Amino acid sequence: MHLKAILFDLDGTLIDSYRDIGIHLNKTLKDFNKPQVEIQEVRYMVGGGARELLKRFFQDGILEEALKVFREYYLKEPVIYTKPFDGIIEVLERARSKGIELAVVTNKMESLSKVILQELGMAEYFSVVIGGDTLSEKKPSALPVLEAIRHVKVLPSEAVMVGDTEADLKAGRLAGVKRGLAKWGYVKVQEEVPDFELQSPLDLAKFF
Repeated sequence: MHLKAILFDLDGTLIDSYRDIGIHLNKTLKDFNKPQVEIQEVRYMVGGGARELLKRFFQDGILEEALKVFREYYLKEPVIYTKPFDGIIEVLERARSKGIELAVVTNKMESLSKVILQELGMAEYFSVVIGGDTLSEKKPSALPVLEAIRHVKVLPSEAVMVGDTEADLKAGRLAGVKRGLAKWGYVKVQEEVPDFELQSPLDLAKFF
């Protein structure tokens, strides 16, 4: 594979963020007099974006209101415990030094994703951040992946999508890019078969 671009999922791939998501979820649940969740459990709920997360707890009638409250809490304190996974910064540095284009394709809101990357000192590595609300469709649609590779001006055959969920792998497959499963993440994959598995971020370095 002649690798020219790496597209990364955000939560569970680039950053370990489930604790902060859980904190803001619990604040939102409390506001609506709903029982709190175990923060550890939130690890297995991450990946579909805020709407999918909150659908587990709120009916359609109040879902939009709860979503607004959750997003306000999250934007106010986007980084409490969130940090890049071990090895991520090193692999981003190495890829950049080799001239490889880097992008983020996430189901998290674009604005929130950019704030978090900025706060963690990671924003400078990425040419583009495609969020769950950037386009008319989000992962597992191929659209966000295709938009990212269009932006960085590479062919699908020259790119790899790295993520930890079914949606990442499906979006990559539909877009015609190779897929790497981030085994260090919050892994939720049942049907999609990745092109390769990555035990740690540094495993990516063997491709460039």
